[in-house]
Amino acid sequence: MSKPTKQTEPSVASITRLEFDIEWPPKHAAAYLIEADAPIVIDAGDPSDRASETIRETLATKGYAPSDVEAVIVTHPHSDHIGQVPLLREAGATIYAPQPVLERLERDGDELAAGVSEVGQSAGYRGEAIEREIERARDSLQRNRRLLAPTEAVGFEFGEAFTVGGLQFEAVHTPGHQLHHASLATTIGDQRILFSGDALIEPFRSGAIHVGIDHGAYEAIDAFHDALDRLEPYSFDSVFPGHGPVFTDFDQTIEFTRNELESLTAETHEAIVTVGPATPMEITRHRMGEVRYPAQLLDTLGALGTLERRGRVEHVTRDGVRSYATVKPTP
Repeated sequence: MSKPTKQTEPSVASITRLEFDIEWPPKHAAAYLIEADAPIVIDAGDPSDRASETIRETLATKGYAPSDVEAVIVTHPHSDHIGQVPLLREAGATIYAPQPVLERLERDGDELAAGVSEVGQSAGYRGEAIEREIERARDSLQRNRRLLAPTEAVGFEFGEAFTVGGLQFEAVHTPGHQLHHASLATTIGDQRILFSGDALIEPFRSGAIHVGIDHGAYEAIDAFHDALDRLEPYSFDSVFPGHGPVFTDFDQTIEFTRNELESLTAETHEAIVTVGPATPMEITRHRMGEVRYPAQLLDTLGALGTLERRGRVEHVTRDGVRSYATVKPTP
């Protein structure tokens, strides 16, 4: 099947959602096929064999094969959004991703390990637990390099328009969930559309993963607020997220997300009032009970950074481990 001929003004039939089952909450991830003269895929599911089948089967229902896809645009480099990039790249698609994402994928592994070690220790990890987190981070970097392959992708810059398959996109920098996350704004027909990735989701707030356990983890919640500040001036008819349903109430979802961030910050402060002085890990256990996912701890780290910058808590460091306590109000 040959690729449709490109035209100056693309003819867009519809946007088709591709949904993938994943093993961690929220148990699914979404990508989107823009059916146009030059079909475009936004994000690409997880790396599993069943995700590959999902891509092939969904394309087939629309009369396409992987070789018909003109381009893949990546919102952020998490494995449930870049997993099938190799399939589509090898079939002939051009891969687009934020330029800072491609640069960070070239990061030195020893530098990453040092960051994980220092921040992990500050949070309350010890001994073998730190080594496990270092190994997890190294494996993640190597996997993402393989999936996204920075030397085989085209970078785009935040705040600048770029054209793919006849459609013009603007990449809005929306960190917090991921350091170099892009939300993609475009116009299809007479509709203003946002592909929000994991930055804006209607039924829940995505985790403040930002950089993972690494330098910058304590900045995640402030970064998330920055992302919402950047999105707030826009208006969109429909938003297509990386998880959860497509939604239309853009302004209300921004407000919901901001409120969720403030609730997290308040809960973290209350936990310190109850159990402090305490390490970030102890605070997380008080908030969540068993810590089953790194994202639970990362939410806490981001909230602690925000609380400290607001002058509501402070920490001392002993043997590399942070201990947080509340700041008494000035009389």
